[in-house]
Amino acid sequence: MAAATFSAAGRRLLSTAATAAEKTELPVPIARLRQLARAGRLDDIDATLAPLFPSHPVAALSALSSVGLPDRASALLGTITSPTTAHLNAVLSPLLRRRRLAGLVPSILAAHASIPRDAVTDSILAKSLCLTSGADSALHLLREPSSGAPPTLQLFTAIIDSFYKQRLPHRAEELWRAMVQDHGIAPDNAAYNARITYKSANGTVEEVKELIRVMREEAGLRPDLVSYNALMRAMARHNRVDETVEVYRSLEAGEEADVAPDCATYTCVVGALCGAGRWSEAEDVFYAGVKRRKVTDLGTVRVLVLGLKGAGKGRAARRVVVGLRKKFPEQFDGPWRDLEEAAGLNSSGKEEEDVEDGADEKPVTGAAAA
Repeated sequence: MAAATFSAAGRRLLSTAATAAEKTELPVPIARLRQLARAGRLDDIDATLAPLFPSHPVAALSALSSVGLPDRASALLGTITSPTTAHLNAVLSPLLRRRRLAGLVPSILAAHASIPRDAVTDSILAKSLCLTSGADSALHLLREPSSGAPPTLQLFTAIIDSFYKQRLPHRAEELWRAMVQDHGIAPDNAAYNARITYKSANGTVEEVKELIRVMREEAGLRPDLVSYNALMRAMARHNRVDETVEVYRSLEAGEEADVAPDCATYTCVVGALCGAGRWSEAEDVFYAGVKRRKVTDLGTVRVLVLGLKGAGKGRAARRVVVGLRKKFPEQFDGPWRDLEEAAGLNSSGKEEEDVEDGADEKPVTGAAAA
């Protein structure tokens, strides 16, 4: 399960559990390094990475930045005799996941001024500036990229996306036209998705569908999961729950090649069904996500748990919490623990004696047991 932004220790969404369990190029799980970082065991992190750094320098640098230790990553970068752009970008790229760390990108670049830059470095710097100071602060990179290379599609897209996020669609469209007409750069999926994502939050379902049509028929691009998630969010926002479920079912059935539901998909669909009071359907979709190790975010799980309990499905509510705790024991911490109380479980994880089960509750399904 992936998350675009990591929050403070103990407050990450459980949807980060799947990727946290996966290994990077390093022969050590990134989850282990995060645990050490949260515990302040920096010497143990150094001891873990020291023997791996000679053979995995890029992965080690990236890991340090990923767990929130950019100062250590930068210092380690300084020990490399002939650092490359790949080394530099490995330190910088993970910082974009947290706004407070993104602001360090310019200073790290300044500290390693002799390392060559490339188009990826330009995009990282642009995203950093956009996150911390707004899109206007990154426009100079289109005229004078730090790499010295012509502005790329990725650089334009980073700034266009930022203008959309600042709710300045007219500025985004002006830059889009400049990219296409003045620079002859054809937009890709990421560029179209910046438009689609903006409209999913601020436009109509029909506007989102039209952008997806243009993307497919006029640009010759195949909509991806980001596109479909945005469409479902637009549908859910306009209370078109049946249509939301229909799109989800098509993805679940594999009707769109190489497009499978992710954490954001399940969060959207479960949230839409909960909002419509369709608790049994929401529970089914939730368990379908758990089976794929894709869990909805904490807020949505809480709504589901409280909704099931309020609908007389106390046992189903408790089953959700107990199942999550068993499947993701290392991630079930902090605010996630509050779900136990919400579901009617005591601190030992057992049911409280005064909790009654609803008569209409269904038995555990195969998906629920996954």
